[in-house]
Amino acid sequence: MSRLRIDPFQASEEPTAELWRRLARPFDLAPTVDALFGLAPEVVQQLAGALVATCEEAETLLATMPRTLRTLASSVSAAEERCVGELRGPVLWGATFAAQASSLGNRDIYVCSSPRRAYDIAENRVLVAALSAIATAGAAAVRAGDVDVEDDALGQARTNARAARRYLDHQSLEGIRVDGRISPRAIRRTRGGKSAVTYAPALAMLERAAEPLSLAELAPYCDRRTRVQHGVLLAVIDELESRGMRVPMLRAEAGSIFAGPVEYVHRRRSDDGSRPHGILIGSVLVDVPDRLKDRDPARARAHLDARAHGRITVPVLELSDVVGAVDQAILAARRR
Repeated sequence: MSRLRIDPFQASEEPTAELWRRLARPFDLAPTVDALFGLAPEVVQQLAGALVATCEEAETLLATMPRTLRTLASSVSAAEERCVGELRGPVLWGATFAAQASSLGNRDIYVCSSPRRAYDIAENRVLVAALSAIATAGAAAVRAGDVDVEDDALGQARTNARAARRYLDHQSLEGIRVDGRISPRAIRRTRGGKSAVTYAPALAMLERAAEPLSLAELAPYCDRRTRVQHGVLLAVIDELESRGMRVPMLRAEAGSIFAGPVEYVHRRRSDDGSRPHGILIGSVLVDVPDRLKDRDPARARAHLDARAHGRITVPVLELSDVVGAVDQAILAARRR
């Protein structure tokens, strides 16, 4: 039985929300939003940067940093220290004999195991990653160019990024390097450690930075035709699933959104004409009319044929047309 449930021509945000939920996570934000919404990467970068650098989590983390720096978690490690005429810990005799031999037999030289306070631990790597997220987001917001973000937001993003960089230069944190994503093990250790309350703002900041843009923040940038296409795309996925096909989570690749045999190409991604925009079910191109109010079947098919590069085309003028499109795609696949 078909599960078609939403008329795409109502241009509801519900299909877009469902597609957003179906995205395989984690995902690379800029190319994914570009493929799904047709937003240029620089727009996404500035919008995400401004929101991350000025979000409530960022403000809380920066506000609590003076206290956090006074109560940083640490461990004690032993470091070799060359001493002359004094002892600063247990003597490492092997290293001491080597040091004395290399100094022409000077017996006043000792190499000791000196205890040092070490800050390069999981909790502080989480903190550094959270501060780096603010600094990076603020820099991206300012660097991305003139996009529709209020000047006040950009100014605050710049201020917060500067503050985050200042804290990263603190003597206890400056030697800590975080390459790539923080490991789940470090997150668990920080969340379950004795200093969990101290590092809670950093953990919250990392969660916010992991998905900096919500659907509510992206919705104003989604035009009506894109919302209608999202409705058709979801209807295609629903129809395939109702026929027993398991459709995987959505992923962005090479400027398109893929879900098993289904590919969605936003119009902005096919400006050069190298590939047809719309919804591809295998070798069948499906799309709504170029002008949504124009429901003339002949014109809709002619426009679709003109950019199909020889593929079978099915214009969608109403929700029931999706069933016929899936039928055509299955038939075409069987003929191969």
